Parts: sequence; structure tokens; C-alpha cells
Amino acid sequence: MTAKEVWDKSKADGFQKSLTCLQTGWFIVQILGRVIQHLPITTLEITTLSFVLCTLVMFYQWANKPLDVESATTLYPNKSIAQILLGAGDAANDPYRQTPLDFIDNQSPSWLTEVQPHLRFRTGPKTRPLPRFTNDRFPVIGASPDSVFLFLFTMAYCGLHFVAWNFEFPTPLERKLWRSASIAIAACAFVFWICETYQDGHRLGRWERWYAKLFHSNKDGRINTMEKERRNRRFIPVWEVIVLTPVILVYTIARTYIVIEVFLSQRSLPIGAFDTVQWSEFVPHF
Repeated sequence: MTAKEVWDKSKADGFQKSLTCLQTGWFIVQILGRVIQHLPITTLEITTLSFVLCTLVMFYQWANKPLDVESATTLYPNKSIAQILLGAGDAANDPYRQTPLDFIDNQSPSWLTEVQPHLRFRTGPKTRPLPRFTNDRFPVIGASPDSVFLFLFTMAYCGLHFVAWNFEFPTPLERKLWRSASIAIAACAFVFWICETYQDGHRLGRWERWYAKLFHSNKDGRINTMEKERRNRRFIPVWEVIVLTPVILVYTIARTYIVIEVFLSQRSLPIGAFDTVQWSEFVPHF
């Protein structure tokens, strides 16, 4: 299937996506104009700005993703599954968990294959191989440039709320609560990234492979042993549940307060918040 055939199913082209980004980007320009002209910025504008940044990053990540594909395309391989397995050699010898092509991609981690069984949810008949590939896979947090970018953006998104550190609030208590909530969501996001990056390395066997390469001479044998241990390991270990449960709870409370305060603070705004940017001041004139 060619790239042209894939894009033929898309309901949006580059022009439409660029126009959407231009519309959301205009809000950023307005905020910069207020900063330059020393006009007050409200917590509602700060929160909206954080969502605008999320939109722009999402469009960047989805730039090469077709939109609203409604009909499937069946692909027929030139070889049978048996021929593919024979050609793969030792890599295809291990018993599969999802499909015979697990040695290429085992469709993990996902909500269907790991989380639901871990939570003892009823998942229907456990037929294997899977009748279809799942569309509920979790993103793999690796060491790729995209992962580093996502981490930096996540911290920037949380840190954006610190801009309102010295804003005028209706009461001093609300300012203190905003500051506390801003610190809480940034700290919780950082702890979450540390825990997930560490555990993701175990899910993918990254740490085991590094350890085997650094400290063992029989690398292949050690890696195979660790791979079997990794498959038998829980997708969500107990320590991660214990650590992340209060982290998620604190983040939820802090985030909820920020959303509520965004609207509560509108009852008492500085007079300059009602002024608009004078764009004529940015045009050179005599």
C-alpha cells in the first residue's frame, strides 16, 4: 500500500491543518502583545494558552496521520505465516502470546492485553491468535528524541502555571492555593515520568539488556533468560501502584482547583484586564 493510497483516505489536507494551527497561534500572538504592552493577563488566559500549546504539539505529532479513515484496507502477504516463521529462524521459536508474529511486534503494552487482565476485568473469549490488532496501545516511553521532547513539553505545560505566581487574585488565600497547586502538578508530573520511564525500561527489557552488555560475558544467554523473566513479570508492579496512587490523587486535586479557580478569579479582575492590545503601536510611523 503506497503513501498516496493512505493519504487518499484522509479528510484533511495540509492547508486545513495549517489554518487550524494559525487560528490557535493567533491567541499566542495576542498574549505576547499584552506582555509587550504591560497589560494584565488573567488565569483564564494562562490556562487557555496551555491548551493552545497542547493543540499545536498534537497537530505536530499528527502531521502525517490521516484524518477520519472510515474504511479498512485488507493487505494480503505474499507468503504464508508458516513460511514467515521458518524464514525468521530462532527469533520465532518462542511460544507466542498474542499472534504468531509476536517476535516482530507483540502488540504490547495495551489496555486489552495487559491492564484489563491485571485488574481482573472480563475481557471476553481469550482466543489466540488475536482476531485483530488492538488500537488501545500505550505509548512507549523510551530514550528517543520524541520522548525527550514530550517530557520537556509536559514540564513546560505544568510550569506555565507558574507565570501566574504573582498575579492579582481576589484573596491572598486563592493566590497561595494557586501556587501550591502549580508546584503540585509539576512535581507529580516529574515523579510520574521518573516512575514510568524506569518501569517502561523493565517492560521492554531495556535495563536488562544494558546490564547484560556491561557485566556479563555470556550476553546472549543472559539476555534470553532475562527476556523470559520479563514476560512473566507483572505489567503494573505493586511498587508502582503504591507510589503513583497518591501522586495521581494529588495531581487530580491540584488540577481540579486550578480549573475551578480560573473561573472564580473572574469575579475580581484588575481594570487593565479589560483593555485590548493596541496593534497600531507595533506599526512604525512618524
